[in-house]
Amino acid sequence: MPDLNTSQSTDPFDLGKAPPGTPTTIFILGGDGPLGRDMLLRLLVGGRISLEVAFGASLLAVLIGLVLGGIAGFVGGWTDGVISRLTDFIMAFPLLLLLLLLGNTVGNRLTSVTFHGVLQPGVFSLILLIGFFAWFYPARIVRGEVAALKEREFVESARMIGASEWRILRTHIFPHVAPILLAYSSFLVASMILIEAGLSFLNVGVRLPTASWGSLLTSAWGTYRNPQPYDPQRMTIWMTLLPTLAILVAAVGWTLFGEGLRRATSPGTK
Repeated sequence: MPDLNTSQSTDPFDLGKAPPGTPTTIFILGGDGPLGRDMLLRLLVGGRISLEVAFGASLLAVLIGLVLGGIAGFVGGWTDGVISRLTDFIMAFPLLLLLLLLGNTVGNRLTSVTFHGVLQPGVFSLILLIGFFAWFYPARIVRGEVAALKEREFVESARMIGASEWRILRTHIFPHVAPILLAYSSFLVASMILIEAGLSFLNVGVRLPTASWGSLLTSAWGTYRNPQPYDPQRMTIWMTLLPTLAILVAAVGWTLFGEGLRRATSPGTK
């Protein structure tokens, strides 16, 4: 009979030899600590969730900015003044601190909204929180473009032949604003990826065990409320480096794409 005391391992996470016939697999990027989940798979799933938040929040912010900026630039007068002061008021707040405050109060009530499993818990609340407080830059861009375009000759010609205000906006002004707004939306997606990662790392929005690039960093270092000390038996550099590289590559990629789109749609470039 073998001596069990001499065969025991000193590693607290060593579960012994697997039974015969147990299927095996190769983790290309390793596992995520004691649980041994595939790090590559969690990076891919986390990227999908992070991009869902980034796309959804960018779309909501652009729509709000398009409506408010279009009204302010086209109507002018006291309407322009009210919307401009509202934009300045929102821009005066530190965005990350405001989202952190609202995420721990209002956002907790929306965390469970998943639309019957279409979205993961916390995704919808992050889309609403970020989108409702990131519309000021699109609004300023649209307001400036619309205010300049409404004085152009082709707009005056459309008014002279009896075109309605809605037709002028839809046919003559918005097509000129769309390329600029589309290029800016790519920059906005890059910003939203960083904001989502920061909020998830601060335990607002997407929380563990749901994977996002921010929550993957949380699994390594904990949250600001419950930080985890460094433990060499549980933590490796890859659990921090891989999500960070994914965030960096995605943000830089969308920024370069937006710059290329801006140059392609600019009238003065070839």
